[in-house]
Amino acid sequence: MRILLIHKHHYNLGGAERYYFELAKLLKKKGHEVAYFSLKDKKNKKTRWEKYFASNVTFENLKVDNATSLFFRMLYNLEAKRKISKLLDDFKPDIVHIQNIYNHISPSILPEIKKRGVPIIYTVHDYHLVSPNVNLFHGGRVCEEDGNSFFTAVKHKCINDSFMQTFGTALVWKIQEFMNAYNRHIDVLIIPSKFMRDRLTKNGFDPRKIYLLPNFFNCNDYKKSRGSDERFVLFFGRFYEHKGIKNILEVAGKLSEVKFKIVGDGKYGKFLKKFIKKNKLKNVELKKYLVGGELRKVISDSAFVVVPSLWYENFPYSILESFAAGKSVVASRIGGIPEIVKDGKNGLLFKPSDVKDFSEKIERLWEDPLLVNKLGETAAKDVKKKYNPEDHYKKILEVYNKAINTR
Repeated sequence: MRILLIHKHHYNLGGAERYYFELAKLLKKKGHEVAYFSLKDKKNKKTRWEKYFASNVTFENLKVDNATSLFFRMLYNLEAKRKISKLLDDFKPDIVHIQNIYNHISPSILPEIKKRGVPIIYTVHDYHLVSPNVNLFHGGRVCEEDGNSFFTAVKHKCINDSFMQTFGTALVWKIQEFMNAYNRHIDVLIIPSKFMRDRLTKNGFDPRKIYLLPNFFNCNDYKKSRGSDERFVLFFGRFYEHKGIKNILEVAGKLSEVKFKIVGDGKYGKFLKKFIKKNKLKNVELKKYLVGGELRKVISDSAFVVVPSLWYENFPYSILESFAAGKSVVASRIGGIPEIVKDGKNGLLFKPSDVKDFSEKIERLWEDPLLVNKLGETAAKDVKKKYNPEDHYKKILEVYNKAINTR
């Protein structure tokens, strides 16, 4: 089968990118021919398909004089439309599988795909289909009221607390929603979590188009470990407010005997450094972003992992990665997380933003190594049983074949 994978980033950034590359690797391993369509970027992984990529879209240094051209690219990217037309004619895919295209590639590519009779599969990683605020998070809390109301979104400056960014993005979103720019072209929406499925159906998406398929994880590079001699609690990921990292620091202030390592990067890191210094948190170590073997080692060396998210997480890869190393997870009871972390079985759940509850769960595991090991053993079994690549491949191939046969 000839499969065209589309995503706005062709480099490692977060969970959506990880799935994009891991899926490509899995499909190639099974003998399928895979092509890519994305945007040009100096951080991109090398690929022979880059000659078809559209030029990058950046939101840095946004000013009035360049806002108009950016607005129209977000709304309907003509260059992306031209470039993908060439790729479609040259590669002739049997199926197109999209991750994220909003605000960068735009839905301009969708009619080009459909007029060639090629089915479109769309994996939903965030909340763009129901809101211009893709994380449904603003002002330190979950914020769903910005969803269908253009005026409410602009009033709250729900995107980066910027009037200009919010106005432009929300207007683009509202126009595309009015035109039904996504839904009328997409054949199947793949949803990693039941929580995401419920959000889409609540907002009017046809449940018959929705297919529940959790992400997969390849455990081959991970070895179960009881941790290093230096015991510590680990957080790893991108530094954003909605990841709830500040709450880790709040807990660290209460549990001085517990050591925390926070691994990652992002602009929010400046705030974290100031907070640590101001509150003299000697038991917190902030480390740079790690990848590959270095990241696997720090996960394996940890006692357990925390995922204190404040937003509606869809399906965080960090939990699967922790499970693969045999680590239990203390996580927020929010979004799709409770579908992965089963309280008292492979980890512990706490009420989002409740520092007291979070602190008690961490203290409970820290003081009970036997429980940590028991939960970690179950976690390792769960990731291999529930999220293995072979099962995912069989199910996604069923989706592809059904879409092809019913076009």
